[in-house]
Amino acid sequence: MSWRGSGLRFWTERFRDRLAEMESNAMSFYLYRPDANGFAGIGFSQDDDERIVNVHYTDTPLADQWVAPVAHDFEDNPEPEGDFPSLSNFWRIPVMSQRAWDALHSLIGNCCEVLPITYSSNNLYSIIHVMKTVDCLDCAKSELIRNATTGRVSRIYRYSFNHNMMYGNHIFKLPLESGAELIVDDEFRRNVEASGLKGLRFNELPTAQ
Repeated sequence: MSWRGSGLRFWTERFRDRLAEMESNAMSFYLYRPDANGFAGIGFSQDDDERIVNVHYTDTPLADQWVAPVAHDFEDNPEPEGDFPSLSNFWRIPVMSQRAWDALHSLIGNCCEVLPITYSSNNLYSIIHVMKTVDCLDCAKSELIRNATTGRVSRIYRYSFNHNMMYGNHIFKLPLESGAELIVDDEFRRNVEASGLKGLRFNELPTAQ
C-alpha cells in the first residue's frame, strides 16, 4: 500500500472514531433498574442463588447447559406484573417477559441470550444473559469510592466514560473491577417506551464535569 493509501486509511479511521465519540457523547445512558415498588418481583431458592448471580459475571454462553430454575413471588408484591420483574437475588440480571424480548431482540439479541425459568404466571418470563462487558469507565475522572480490601469500585457518584468504546452498545456491563453495573442507552429506552413495556425506571446517569 502506498503512503497516500495508508494516510487516507489513518484519517478515515480517525474520522470514524471521532464521529462515534460525538454520537455517543450526545446519547444518554442509564443504569438498568426494575421498578420494584410499582411491579411484582420474583426470587429463587438459596440453592439456585450462586449460579444465577454468576450469570452476571460471565460473557460465555450458558444456554446449552442451562437448567431452568423455579421462581417464586412474594407476599408483599405489588399487584401489577410488569415486563421487567425485579430479581430479588440480584437485580442487575434482567428478567424480561416474552413481549419485552420480542420487542428488544432485534436491538440487543446480538449480545444476549434467553435463559428460561419456571414461574407460575400468566406471563412467560426468562432471564436475559447479557454477554457484553465494556471497560469504558474512566475511573480517574469519575467520582467514585473503592472497596478498601479488594480495590474494586463499590459506588459511583458521577460517571466519566470513554465514549468511543460505548458506541453501538445498547446494553452492556462494566467490568467487576469497575463496579459491574448493567447499563442501557437511549435507543434501548426509546424501544421500551415505544413498545409500551412497563416495569423499568430510567434515571439518567450523572456525569462528572
